[in-house]
Amino acid sequence: MRQCGLILSILIAALPGAALATDARLEASLHDLDSATRLIQVCDLAVMDKMSGKEGVADRAFIDALHRPEIHGDVAKGDGGSFRRKGEWFEFSYRCAVTPDHMQTTALDVHVKRHVPHSEWAKKNFYP
Repeated sequence: MRQCGLILSILIAALPGAALATDARLEASLHDLDSATRLIQVCDLAVMDKMSGKEGVADRAFIDALHRPEIHGDVAKGDGGSFRRKGEWFEFSYRCAVTPDHMQTTALDVHVKRHVPHSEWAKKNFYP
């Protein structure tokens, strides 16, 4: 899906949900990334957290799944994000602000646009 998707997938699989924000291994892995990639990964994790709740756990989120985000300093925004919850994919638009070191979010707005029909998954490189 994109360059750091594997890193994010490994981190998610290795860590329980609540520990993602504070685990030292995650922090060390994020520090190894360049600043822009770190911003994207931190926003991905924040979207997963925000989209998890009574409707189910979001186990994947990519703010750049369909389009590159606009990044201006410590803020990423765009309309090409996707997250997976309970085996189903959803598209979203977002605005994600992070700290100057790009290690934590300071603000996140997510607007779910639609459920993605299974017939579109292959074209968008989504997986079950």
